[in-house]
Amino acid sequence: MVVRMGWREDLRSEGFLDLGEFIIELIYVNCPCEPIPPVLAIYDKREDEWYRVDETPTVNNYSEACDWAIEVIERMREGEGVRIVGLDGPAPLKMVMRLRKSLQRLTD
Repeated sequence: MVVRMGWREDLRSEGFLDLGEFIIELIYVNCPCEPIPPVLAIYDKREDEWYRVDETPTVNNYSEACDWAIEVIERMREGEGVRIVGLDGPAPLKMVMRLRKSLQRLTD
């Protein structure tokens, strides 16, 4: 019997989620000399563009970084105003709406 993990467990074990139109990747560097905040990167496959969540959390380890990423994804799913930026500034509203729809299709 194969038991399917939920998206939260996928993110924790793999470090990314493939949503079809988007890939969301948690970037965490465990640097012993200086803390480096994690980044939640978002790749828009349709437009071939990279974005990131514009937040700088303070975490102490990978588990805390995952907790932060899951909390951010849940806020995006619920339509809260998570700031997403690209190289040219804020992400286009159309992209944010497509991302939200993709996230709402995630199963718990």
